[in-house]
Amino acid sequence: MNYLNLTIVMAALLLAACAVDRRIDTEVTAPRVVTPSGEILGVTEGESRVFRGIPYAQPPVGDLRWRPPLALPAWQEPLQATSPGELCPQRGYDDPSNEDCLTLNVFAPIVASKRRLPVVVYIHGGAFRSGSGGYLSSSNVSPEGKFIGDVWNREDIILVTINYRLGVLGFFSHDSLPSPEGANFGLLDMVAALRWIKQNIGSFGGDPLRVTIMGSSAGAMSVQLLMVIPESRGLFSAAIAQSGYAATPLPRTKNVVQLAGSTVAEALTQAIIDRSSLLPGEVASNAEQLRSIPVARLVAAQNHKYHYPIVDGVTLLEEPGILFSSGWQHPVPYMVGGNSFEGNGYGETIGLAPDALLARTNPHAATVRSMYDIKELVMEDLGLKRLFGDQRYLLAARHTARQMYRVDQPGYLYFFKYVPKADRESSPGARHSAQRQPLFRDDEPQIISTMRQYIVNFIKTGDPNGHGLPKWPEVTVAASPWMVFDDEPQIDDDVRSEKLDLLQSIYEQRVSGLPEDSGRSARH
Repeated sequence: MNYLNLTIVMAALLLAACAVDRRIDTEVTAPRVVTPSGEILGVTEGESRVFRGIPYAQPPVGDLRWRPPLALPAWQEPLQATSPGELCPQRGYDDPSNEDCLTLNVFAPIVASKRRLPVVVYIHGGAFRSGSGGYLSSSNVSPEGKFIGDVWNREDIILVTINYRLGVLGFFSHDSLPSPEGANFGLLDMVAALRWIKQNIGSFGGDPLRVTIMGSSAGAMSVQLLMVIPESRGLFSAAIAQSGYAATPLPRTKNVVQLAGSTVAEALTQAIIDRSSLLPGEVASNAEQLRSIPVARLVAAQNHKYHYPIVDGVTLLEEPGILFSSGWQHPVPYMVGGNSFEGNGYGETIGLAPDALLARTNPHAATVRSMYDIKELVMEDLGLKRLFGDQRYLLAARHTARQMYRVDQPGYLYFFKYVPKADRESSPGARHSAQRQPLFRDDEPQIISTMRQYIVNFIKTGDPNGHGLPKWPEVTVAASPWMVFDDEPQIDDDVRSEKLDLLQSIYEQRVSGLPEDSGRSARH
Protein backbone atom coordinates (compact mmCIF):
# COMPACT_ATOMS: atom_id res chain seq x y z
CA MET A 1 0.00 0.00 0.00
CA ASN A 2 1.48 3.34 -1.04
CA TYR A 3 1.68 6.36 1.21
CA LEU A 4 -1.39 8.06 -0.34
CA ASN A 5 -3.62 5.02 0.13
CA LEU A 6 -2.42 4.57 3.70
CA THR A 7 -3.25 8.17 4.44
CA ILE A 8 -6.77 7.75 3.06
CA VAL A 9 -7.37 4.60 5.14
CA MET A 10 -6.10 6.23 8.33
CA ALA A 11 -8.30 9.28 7.76
CA ALA A 12 -11.37 7.06 7.23
CA LEU A 13 -10.67 5.15 10.44
CA LEU A 14 -10.25 8.41 12.35
CA LEU A 15 -13.55 9.75 11.05
CA ALA A 16 -15.31 6.51 11.98
CA ALA A 17 -13.84 6.64 15.47
CA CYS A 18 -15.01 10.23 15.89
CA ALA A 19 -18.51 9.22 14.76
CA VAL A 20 -18.57 6.42 17.34
CA ASP A 21 -17.35 8.81 20.03
CA ARG A 22 -20.09 11.30 19.14
CA ARG A 23 -22.70 8.53 19.20
CA ILE A 24 -21.50 7.30 22.60
CA ASP A 25 -21.43 10.86 23.92
CA THR A 26 -24.98 11.46 22.65
CA GLU A 27 -26.23 8.26 24.31
CA VAL A 28 -24.62 9.23 27.62
CA THR A 29 -25.91 12.80 27.67
CA ALA A 30 -29.33 11.97 26.18
CA PRO A 31 -30.25 8.44 27.25
CA ARG A 32 -32.89 6.69 25.20
CA VAL A 33 -35.10 3.69 25.89
CA VAL A 34 -37.71 1.98 23.75
CA THR A 35 -40.61 0.68 25.85
CA PRO A 36 -43.91 -1.01 24.98
CA SER A 37 -45.46 2.44 25.55
CA GLY A 38 -43.09 4.13 23.08
CA GLU A 39 -39.65 5.67 22.80
CA ILE A 40 -38.50 7.84 25.71
CA LEU A 41 -35.63 10.34 25.79
CA GLY A 42 -34.18 11.41 29.14
CA VAL A 43 -31.18 13.22 30.60
CA THR A 44 -28.02 12.24 32.43
CA GLU A 45 -27.66 13.59 35.97
CA GLY A 46 -24.82 12.58 38.24
CA GLU A 47 -24.78 8.80 38.37
CA SER A 48 -28.23 8.37 36.85
CA ARG A 49 -30.11 8.13 33.61
CA VAL A 50 -33.21 10.15 34.42
CA PHE A 51 -36.58 10.06 32.69
CA ARG A 52 -39.03 12.55 34.17
CA GLY A 53 -42.69 13.26 33.56
CA ILE A 54 -43.63 9.98 31.83
CA PRO A 55 -47.44 9.67 31.54
CA TYR A 56 -48.76 6.34 32.77
CA ALA A 57 -52.52 6.88 32.22
CA GLN A 58 -54.86 9.08 30.25
CA PRO A 59 -55.35 12.58 31.71
CA PRO A 60 -58.24 12.36 34.22
CA VAL A 61 -59.96 15.47 32.87
CA GLY A 62 -63.46 16.30 31.73
CA ASP A 63 -65.66 13.22 31.84
CA LEU A 64 -62.72 11.21 33.26
CA ARG A 65 -62.66 13.24 36.48
CA TRP A 66 -63.64 10.96 39.38
CA ARG A 67 -63.25 7.84 37.28
CA PRO A 68 -60.64 5.07 37.45
CA PRO A 69 -57.55 5.86 35.35
CA LEU A 70 -57.61 4.58 31.78
CA ALA A 71 -54.65 3.00 30.00
CA LEU A 72 -52.72 5.35 27.76
CA PRO A 73 -52.23 4.32 24.10
CA ALA A 74 -48.62 3.97 22.98
CA TRP A 75 -47.19 7.23 21.63
CA GLN A 76 -45.74 7.37 18.12
CA GLU A 77 -43.12 10.12 18.46
CA PRO A 78 -40.23 10.02 20.96
CA LEU A 79 -41.28 11.36 24.36
CA GLN A 80 -39.06 14.08 25.79
CA ALA A 81 -38.92 13.06 29.46
CA THR A 82 -36.62 15.76 30.78
CA SER A 83 -38.64 17.53 33.50
CA PRO A 84 -41.18 16.48 36.14
CA GLY A 85 -44.83 16.49 35.20
CA GLU A 86 -47.35 18.90 36.64
CA LEU A 87 -48.12 18.61 40.33
CA CYS A 88 -51.58 17.19 40.89
CA PRO A 89 -53.94 20.02 41.95
CA GLN A 90 -53.24 21.12 45.51
CA ARG A 91 -53.04 24.19 47.67
CA GLY A 92 -49.80 26.13 47.88
CA TYR A 93 -48.90 25.62 44.22
CA ASP A 94 -48.85 28.50 41.73
CA ASP A 95 -51.03 26.63 39.23
CA PRO A 96 -53.46 24.25 40.96
CA SER A 97 -55.67 23.88 37.89
CA ASN A 98 -53.95 21.23 35.74
CA GLU A 99 -55.58 17.84 36.28
CA ASP A 100 -53.31 16.26 33.65
CA CYS A 101 -50.81 15.11 36.26
CA LEU A 102 -50.61 11.31 36.15
CA THR A 103 -46.89 10.92 35.50
CA LEU A 104 -43.96 9.04 36.94
CA ASN A 105 -40.18 9.42 36.99
CA VAL A 106 -37.51 6.74 36.46
CA PHE A 107 -33.93 6.94 37.77
CA ALA A 108 -31.63 4.19 36.46
CA PRO A 109 -27.87 3.66 36.84
CA ILE A 110 -25.86 5.50 34.21
CA VAL A 111 -24.07 2.29 33.27
CA ALA A 112 -26.58 -0.31 32.15
CA SER A 113 -26.27 -3.65 33.91
CA LYS A 114 -26.24 -6.99 32.11
CA ARG A 115 -28.73 -8.31 34.63
CA ARG A 116 -32.19 -7.09 35.57
CA LEU A 117 -32.06 -4.73 38.57
CA PRO A 118 -34.47 -4.53 41.52
CA VAL A 119 -36.84 -1.56 41.57
CA VAL A 120 -38.10 0.62 44.41
CA VAL A 121 -41.24 2.67 43.83
CA TYR A 122 -41.39 5.63 46.21
CA ILE A 123 -44.89 6.95 46.98
CA HIS A 124 -44.83 10.50 48.30
CA GLY A 125 -46.62 11.68 51.42
CA GLY A 126 -48.48 14.90 52.11
CA ALA A 127 -51.68 13.93 53.96
CA PHE A 128 -53.28 12.79 50.67
CA ARG A 129 -53.77 16.45 49.76
CA SER A 130 -50.30 17.64 48.74
CA GLY A 131 -46.93 16.43 47.49
CA SER A 132 -45.37 15.23 44.28
CA GLY A 133 -43.31 12.43 42.81
CA GLY A 134 -41.17 15.00 41.06
CA TYR A 135 -40.11 17.12 44.02
CA LEU A 136 -39.13 16.29 47.59
CA SER A 137 -41.36 19.13 48.78
CA SER A 138 -44.45 20.41 47.00
CA SER A 139 -43.67 23.90 48.31
CA ASN A 140 -40.30 23.84 46.56
CA VAL A 141 -40.56 23.37 42.81
CA SER A 142 -37.08 24.66 42.04
CA PRO A 143 -34.61 22.33 40.32
CA GLU A 144 -32.83 21.89 43.65
CA GLY A 145 -35.98 20.31 45.09
CA LYS A 146 -36.21 17.48 42.58
CA PHE A 147 -35.95 13.86 43.58
CA ILE A 148 -32.61 12.32 42.66
CA GLY A 149 -31.75 8.66 42.34
CA ASP A 150 -28.00 8.60 42.97
CA VAL A 151 -28.04 6.90 46.39
CA TRP A 152 -30.17 4.07 45.00
CA ASN A 153 -28.65 3.81 41.53
CA ARG A 154 -25.13 3.32 42.87
CA GLU A 155 -26.55 0.32 44.75
CA ASP A 156 -27.81 -1.09 41.45
CA ILE A 157 -31.41 -0.26 42.31
CA ILE A 158 -33.78 1.58 39.96
CA LEU A 159 -35.89 4.29 41.63
CA VAL A 160 -39.38 5.23 40.40
CA THR A 161 -41.46 8.05 41.88
CA ILE A 162 -45.10 8.69 40.99
CA ASN A 163 -47.86 11.28 41.05
CA TYR A 164 -51.43 10.37 42.01
CA ARG A 165 -54.65 12.36 42.36
CA LEU A 166 -54.94 14.19 45.68
CA GLY A 167 -57.59 15.60 47.96
CA VAL A 168 -61.09 15.99 46.65
CA LEU A 169 -60.03 14.84 43.16
CA GLY A 170 -58.43 11.66 44.46
CA PHE A 171 -60.77 10.55 47.23
CA PHE A 172 -64.38 11.53 46.70
CA SER A 173 -67.76 9.95 47.30
CA HIS A 174 -70.99 11.65 46.23
CA ASP A 175 -74.54 10.41 45.81
CA SER A 176 -74.58 11.66 42.21
CA LEU A 177 -71.56 9.64 41.08
CA PRO A 178 -71.86 6.00 39.96
CA SER A 179 -71.03 3.82 42.98
CA PRO A 180 -69.58 0.89 40.94
CA GLU A 181 -66.49 3.02 40.36
CA GLY A 182 -65.83 3.48 44.05
CA ALA A 183 -64.31 6.51 45.75
CA ASN A 184 -60.50 6.05 45.86
CA PHE A 185 -59.30 7.32 42.51
CA GLY A 186 -55.89 8.29 43.86
CA LEU A 187 -55.38 4.73 45.06
CA LEU A 188 -56.37 3.38 41.66
CA ASP A 189 -53.84 5.77 40.11
CA MET A 190 -51.13 4.06 42.15
CA VAL A 191 -52.30 0.68 40.84
CA ALA A 192 -52.19 2.01 37.27
CA ALA A 193 -48.65 3.30 37.83
CA LEU A 194 -47.57 -0.09 39.17
CA ARG A 195 -49.10 -1.80 36.12
CA TRP A 196 -47.18 0.55 33.83
CA ILE A 197 -44.00 -0.21 35.74
CA LYS A 198 -44.56 -3.96 35.47
CA GLN A 199 -45.06 -3.67 31.71
CA ASN A 200 -42.28 -1.18 30.95
CA ILE A 201 -39.54 -1.25 33.60
CA GLY A 202 -37.66 -4.00 31.79
CA SER A 203 -36.78 -1.46 29.08
CA PHE A 204 -34.90 0.55 31.70
CA GLY A 205 -33.04 -2.53 32.94
CA GLY A 206 -35.42 -3.24 35.82
CA ASP A 207 -36.81 -6.56 37.00
CA PRO A 208 -40.64 -6.50 36.98
CA LEU A 209 -40.63 -9.41 39.43
CA ARG A 210 -38.60 -7.49 42.03
CA VAL A 211 -40.54 -4.29 42.70
CA THR A 212 -40.64 -2.89 46.24
CA ILE A 213 -43.14 -0.18 47.14
CA MET A 214 -42.00 2.33 49.77
CA GLY A 215 -43.49 5.47 51.26
CA SER A 216 -43.57 7.75 54.28
CA SER A 217 -46.61 9.14 56.14
CA ALA A 218 -49.46 9.23 53.60
CA GLY A 219 -47.08 7.38 51.28
CA ALA A 220 -46.70 4.69 53.94
CA MET A 221 -50.46 4.58 54.39
CA SER A 222 -50.66 4.13 50.62
CA VAL A 223 -48.29 1.17 50.91
CA GLN A 224 -50.52 -0.36 53.59
CA LEU A 225 -53.59 0.22 51.41
CA LEU A 226 -51.91 -1.35 48.39
CA MET A 227 -51.08 -4.33 50.58
CA VAL A 228 -54.80 -5.11 51.01
CA ILE A 229 -56.60 -4.17 47.80
CA PRO A 230 -57.14 -6.98 45.27
CA GLU A 231 -56.27 -4.79 42.26
CA SER A 232 -52.60 -4.53 43.27
CA ARG A 233 -51.99 -8.25 43.69
CA GLY A 234 -48.88 -9.37 41.81
CA LEU A 235 -47.69 -5.83 41.09
CA PHE A 236 -44.99 -5.70 43.79
CA SER A 237 -42.80 -8.16 45.63
CA ALA A 238 -42.07 -6.34 48.93
CA ALA A 239 -43.33 -3.33 50.88
CA ILE A 240 -41.84 -0.69 53.20
CA ALA A 241 -44.12 1.60 55.23
CA GLN A 242 -42.49 4.47 57.14
CA SER A 243 -44.95 6.02 59.58
CA GLY A 244 -48.19 4.78 58.09
CA TYR A 245 -51.51 4.93 59.94
CA ALA A 246 -53.35 1.76 59.00
CA ALA A 247 -55.29 1.64 62.30
CA THR A 248 -56.74 5.17 62.01
CA PRO A 249 -60.53 5.52 61.55
CA LEU A 250 -61.33 6.29 57.90
CA PRO A 251 -64.42 7.90 56.34
CA ARG A 252 -66.97 5.35 55.22
CA THR A 253 -69.63 5.46 52.54
CA LYS A 254 -73.27 4.91 53.41
CA ASN A 255 -73.33 1.43 51.89
CA VAL A 256 -70.81 -0.12 54.33
CA VAL A 257 -71.11 -0.99 58.01
CA GLN A 258 -70.45 2.11 60.11
CA LEU A 259 -67.86 2.12 62.91
CA ALA A 260 -67.47 4.28 65.98
CA GLY A 261 -65.08 7.16 65.34
CA SER A 262 -65.64 7.19 61.59
CA THR A 263 -67.36 9.87 59.54
CA VAL A 264 -69.77 9.59 56.60
CA ALA A 265 -67.78 10.16 53.42
CA GLU A 266 -70.66 11.65 51.44
CA ALA A 267 -71.21 14.32 54.07
CA LEU A 268 -67.54 15.33 54.00
CA THR A 269 -67.42 15.66 50.23
CA GLN A 270 -70.80 17.41 50.03
CA ALA A 271 -69.45 20.08 52.36
CA ILE A 272 -66.61 20.70 49.89
CA ILE A 273 -69.03 20.87 46.98
CA ASP A 274 -71.20 23.34 48.90
CA ARG A 275 -68.17 25.61 49.27
CA SER A 276 -67.29 25.37 45.58
CA SER A 277 -70.64 26.30 44.01
CA LEU A 278 -70.77 27.00 40.29
CA LEU A 279 -72.52 30.32 40.86
CA PRO A 280 -73.54 32.23 43.99
CA GLY A 281 -76.47 30.38 45.47
CA GLU A 282 -76.11 27.42 43.09
CA VAL A 283 -74.81 24.01 44.14
CA ALA A 284 -73.87 21.15 41.81
CA SER A 285 -76.35 18.31 42.16
CA ASN A 286 -75.51 15.80 39.40
CA ALA A 287 -72.44 14.17 37.90
CA GLU A 288 -72.25 16.53 34.92
CA GLN A 289 -72.40 19.61 37.13
CA LEU A 290 -69.87 18.15 39.54
CA ARG A 291 -67.40 17.54 36.72
CA SER A 292 -67.88 21.07 35.41
CA ILE A 293 -66.74 22.75 38.63
CA PRO A 294 -63.40 24.47 37.95
CA VAL A 295 -60.62 22.54 39.65
CA ALA A 296 -59.24 25.68 41.28
CA ARG A 297 -62.55 26.11 43.13
CA LEU A 298 -62.49 22.53 44.33
CA VAL A 299 -58.96 22.90 45.64
CA ALA A 300 -59.79 26.19 47.33
CA ALA A 301 -62.87 24.62 48.96
CA GLN A 302 -60.74 21.98 50.67
CA ASN A 303 -59.63 22.80 54.17
CA HIS A 304 -56.09 22.28 55.43
CA LYS A 305 -56.90 19.05 57.24
CA TYR A 306 -56.03 15.51 56.28
CA HIS A 307 -57.95 14.09 53.35
CA TYR A 308 -58.35 10.39 53.95
CA PRO A 309 -58.95 7.41 51.69
CA ILE A 310 -62.48 6.06 51.97
CA VAL A 311 -63.85 2.66 52.94
CA ASP A 312 -66.29 2.31 50.06
CA GLY A 313 -66.81 -1.45 49.78
CA VAL A 314 -65.54 -1.28 46.19
CA THR A 315 -61.95 -0.10 45.91
CA LEU A 316 -61.31 -0.41 49.66
CA LEU A 317 -63.32 -3.08 51.42
CA GLU A 318 -62.21 -2.15 54.95
CA GLU A 319 -59.62 -0.22 56.90
CA PRO A 320 -56.19 -1.73 56.18
CA GLY A 321 -55.55 -2.61 59.83
CA ILE A 322 -58.72 -4.67 59.90
CA LEU A 323 -57.82 -6.48 56.68
CA PHE A 324 -54.30 -7.21 57.97
CA SER A 325 -55.92 -8.79 61.06
CA SER A 326 -57.84 -11.18 58.84
CA GLY A 327 -54.92 -12.16 56.63
CA TRP A 328 -56.06 -10.37 53.48
CA GLN A 329 -52.72 -8.61 52.90
CA HIS A 330 -50.64 -9.66 49.92
CA PRO A 331 -48.05 -12.31 50.81
CA VAL A 332 -44.86 -10.28 50.42
CA PRO A 333 -42.08 -9.34 52.88
CA TYR A 334 -43.01 -6.24 54.87
CA MET A 335 -40.90 -3.63 56.68
CA VAL A 336 -42.69 -1.06 58.85
CA GLY A 337 -41.89 1.39 61.60
CA GLY A 338 -42.28 4.78 63.17
CA ASN A 339 -40.44 7.52 65.02
CA SER A 340 -39.99 8.38 68.69
CA PHE A 341 -41.83 11.73 68.49
CA GLU A 342 -44.37 11.17 65.72
CA GLY A 343 -46.85 13.52 67.36
CA ASN A 344 -44.86 16.68 66.74
CA GLY A 345 -47.25 17.59 63.92
CA TYR A 346 -50.40 17.33 66.03
CA GLY A 347 -52.24 20.61 65.59
CA GLU A 348 -54.99 22.42 63.73
CA THR A 349 -54.18 20.79 60.39
CA ILE A 350 -55.01 17.36 61.78
CA GLY A 351 -58.65 18.26 62.34
CA LEU A 352 -58.83 16.35 65.63
CA ALA A 353 -59.46 18.46 68.71
CA PRO A 354 -57.79 17.47 72.02
CA ASP A 355 -61.05 16.35 73.63
CA ALA A 356 -61.87 14.26 70.54
CA LEU A 357 -58.40 12.71 70.58
CA LEU A 358 -58.77 11.71 74.21
CA ALA A 359 -62.33 10.48 73.57
CA ARG A 360 -60.87 7.97 71.10
CA THR A 361 -59.33 6.19 74.08
CA ASN A 362 -62.63 5.58 75.88
CA PRO A 363 -63.41 3.72 78.09
CA HIS A 364 -59.76 4.00 79.22
CA ALA A 365 -59.39 7.78 78.86
CA ALA A 366 -58.52 8.33 82.51
CA THR A 367 -55.80 5.67 82.42
CA VAL A 368 -54.43 7.02 79.17
CA ARG A 369 -54.38 10.57 80.50
CA SER A 370 -52.36 9.44 83.50
CA MET A 371 -50.06 7.18 81.48
CA TYR A 372 -49.18 9.99 79.04
CA ASP A 373 -49.08 12.67 81.72
CA ILE A 374 -51.60 14.82 79.84
CA LYS A 375 -51.91 18.02 81.85
CA GLU A 376 -54.18 20.15 79.67
CA LEU A 377 -56.51 19.45 76.76
CA VAL A 378 -54.68 21.83 74.45
CA MET A 379 -52.80 20.96 71.28
CA GLU A 380 -49.50 22.19 72.72
CA ASP A 381 -49.60 19.63 75.53
CA LEU A 382 -46.61 17.29 75.15
CA GLY A 383 -48.54 14.30 76.51
CA LEU A 384 -51.28 14.76 73.93
CA LYS A 385 -48.71 14.96 71.16
CA ARG A 386 -47.10 11.72 72.34
CA LEU A 387 -50.49 10.02 72.55
CA PHE A 388 -51.37 11.14 69.03
CA GLY A 389 -48.09 9.85 67.62
CA ASP A 390 -48.29 6.49 69.36
CA GLN A 391 -51.94 5.84 68.57
CA ARG A 392 -51.68 6.92 64.95
CA TYR A 393 -48.29 5.60 63.84
CA LEU A 394 -46.52 3.25 66.26
CA LEU A 395 -49.66 1.22 66.97
CA ALA A 396 -50.27 0.77 63.23
CA ALA A 397 -46.66 -0.33 62.69
CA ARG A 398 -46.68 -2.93 65.42
CA HIS A 399 -50.19 -4.15 64.66
CA THR A 400 -49.61 -4.72 60.94
CA ALA A 401 -46.17 -6.30 61.46
CA ARG A 402 -47.70 -8.75 63.93
CA GLN A 403 -50.22 -9.92 61.31
CA MET A 404 -47.71 -11.03 58.67
CA TYR A 405 -47.61 -14.58 60.04
CA ARG A 406 -51.14 -14.97 58.68
CA VAL A 407 -49.76 -14.97 55.12
CA ASP A 408 -46.53 -16.77 56.03
CA GLN A 409 -44.34 -13.77 55.22
CA PRO A 410 -41.77 -11.92 57.36
CA GLY A 411 -42.56 -8.64 59.08
CA TYR A 412 -39.67 -6.41 60.17
CA LEU A 413 -40.41 -3.71 62.73
CA TYR A 414 -38.28 -0.61 63.41
CA PHE A 415 -38.24 2.36 65.80
CA PHE A 416 -36.39 5.47 64.60
CA LYS A 417 -35.24 7.66 67.49
CA TYR A 418 -32.07 9.27 66.18
CA VAL A 419 -31.98 13.05 66.74
CA PRO A 420 -29.02 15.12 65.49
CA LYS A 421 -26.85 16.25 68.37
CA ALA A 422 -27.55 19.90 67.67
CA ASP A 423 -31.30 19.31 68.18
CA ARG A 424 -31.29 17.07 71.23
CA GLU A 425 -31.94 19.79 73.80
CA SER A 426 -34.86 21.23 71.85
CA SER A 427 -36.52 18.09 70.46
CA PRO A 428 -38.08 15.35 72.63
CA GLY A 429 -37.51 12.76 69.89
CA ALA A 430 -37.33 12.01 66.18
CA ARG A 431 -40.09 13.94 64.50
CA HIS A 432 -42.65 12.63 62.04
CA SER A 433 -41.03 11.63 58.74
CA ALA A 434 -37.51 12.34 60.09
CA GLN A 435 -36.38 9.10 58.41
CA ARG A 436 -37.70 10.09 54.97
CA GLN A 437 -35.66 12.71 53.14
CA PRO A 438 -32.25 11.47 54.39
CA LEU A 439 -32.87 8.39 52.25
CA PHE A 440 -32.23 10.55 49.19
CA ARG A 441 -29.09 12.33 50.42
CA ASP A 442 -25.55 11.37 51.31
CA ASP A 443 -24.66 14.04 53.87
CA GLU A 444 -26.00 12.11 56.84
CA PRO A 445 -24.53 10.40 59.94
CA GLN A 446 -23.56 6.76 59.94
CA ILE A 447 -26.86 5.58 61.42
CA ILE A 448 -28.71 6.83 58.32
CA SER A 449 -26.27 4.95 56.09
CA THR A 450 -26.82 1.85 58.22
CA MET A 451 -30.59 2.15 57.95
CA ARG A 452 -30.31 2.66 54.22
CA GLN A 453 -28.16 -0.48 53.91
CA TYR A 454 -30.84 -2.53 55.66
CA ILE A 455 -33.37 -1.13 53.19
CA VAL A 456 -31.09 -1.85 50.22
CA ASN A 457 -30.74 -5.46 51.36
CA PHE A 458 -34.50 -5.73 51.81
CA ILE A 459 -35.19 -4.35 48.32
CA LYS A 460 -32.74 -6.80 46.78
CA THR A 461 -33.64 -9.95 48.73
CA GLY A 462 -36.75 -9.40 50.88
CA ASP A 463 -34.50 -9.65 53.97
CA PRO A 464 -32.79 -6.59 55.53
CA ASN A 465 -29.95 -8.59 57.03
CA GLY A 466 -26.50 -8.66 55.51
CA HIS A 467 -22.77 -8.89 56.16
CA GLY A 468 -21.50 -6.63 58.93
CA LEU A 469 -24.96 -5.56 60.18
CA PRO A 470 -26.51 -6.46 63.55
CA LYS A 471 -29.11 -9.18 63.13
CA TRP A 472 -32.65 -7.87 62.57
CA PRO A 473 -35.11 -10.61 63.62
CA GLU A 474 -38.60 -11.04 62.23
CA VAL A 475 -41.73 -10.32 64.22
CA THR A 476 -43.38 -13.54 65.39
CA VAL A 477 -46.60 -14.49 67.10
CA ALA A 478 -44.71 -14.64 70.38
CA ALA A 479 -42.42 -11.60 70.08
CA SER A 480 -42.31 -8.14 68.49
CA PRO A 481 -38.63 -7.15 68.31
CA TRP A 482 -37.94 -3.59 67.11
CA MET A 483 -34.75 -2.59 65.34
CA VAL A 484 -34.00 0.71 67.07
CA PHE A 485 -32.10 3.28 65.02
CA ASP A 486 -30.34 5.64 67.41
CA ASP A 487 -26.64 6.47 67.53
CA GLU A 488 -26.16 2.73 67.03
CA PRO A 489 -28.66 0.11 65.80
CA GLN A 490 -29.89 -2.29 68.46
CA ILE A 491 -32.80 -4.63 69.11
CA ASP A 492 -35.40 -3.78 71.74
CA ASP A 493 -38.28 -6.15 72.55
CA ASP A 494 -40.04 -3.61 74.76
CA VAL A 495 -40.64 -0.36 72.87
CA ARG A 496 -43.48 1.37 74.75
CA SER A 497 -45.15 -1.99 75.24
CA GLU A 498 -47.42 -0.98 78.12
CA LYS A 499 -48.79 2.01 76.24
CA LEU A 500 -49.15 0.19 72.93
CA ASP A 501 -50.83 -2.79 74.59
CA LEU A 502 -53.48 -0.46 76.02
CA LEU A 503 -53.93 1.34 72.70
CA GLN A 504 -54.21 -2.04 70.98
CA SER A 505 -57.07 -3.08 73.25
CA ILE A 506 -58.82 0.24 72.55
CA TYR A 507 -58.38 -0.31 68.81
CA GLU A 508 -59.72 -3.85 68.97
CA GLN A 509 -62.78 -2.66 70.86
CA ARG A 510 -63.46 0.00 68.20
CA VAL A 511 -63.41 -2.49 65.32
CA SER A 512 -65.14 -5.32 67.16
CA GLY A 513 -68.56 -4.30 65.87
CA LEU A 514 -67.82 -5.49 62.34
CA PRO A 515 -69.34 -8.75 61.10
CA GLU A 516 -66.81 -11.57 60.92
CA ASP A 517 -67.05 -11.82 57.11
CA SER A 518 -66.47 -8.10 56.51
CA GLY A 519 -64.47 -7.75 53.29
CA ARG A 520 -64.42 -11.49 52.67
CA SER A 521 -64.33 -10.98 48.91
CA ALA A 522 -60.80 -9.63 49.33
CA ARG A 523 -59.47 -13.01 50.43
CA HIS A 524 -56.84 -14.35 48.06
